[in-house]
Amino acid sequence: MVTVRLFGMTKMLAGNQGALSLALPDGRRVKDLVTVIEAAYPKIGELLHKKKVLVSVNQDIAHEDLEVRDGDEIALLPPFAGGNP
Repeated sequence: MVTVRLFGMTKMLAGNQGALSLALPDGRRVKDLVTVIEAAYPKIGELLHKKKVLVSVNQDIAHEDLEVRDGDEIALLPPFAGGNP
């Protein structure tokens, strides 16, 4: 089971759920997780495919071929800005 944390627009598109718990078979990768999310939440899937949302695994930005393991914490990170000019 992996936990997918949602923020901003992704949270809103998932009916204001702050997190999703998803069961994935062993050996699955970030790209497989995206497919599972897209099946349940097509608008979130669209944002992921357009790279409008980043995927992090255990607090590191993840590449689509990174293996996702049981217990991993995934976050869907919307665009952010800020800091000093």
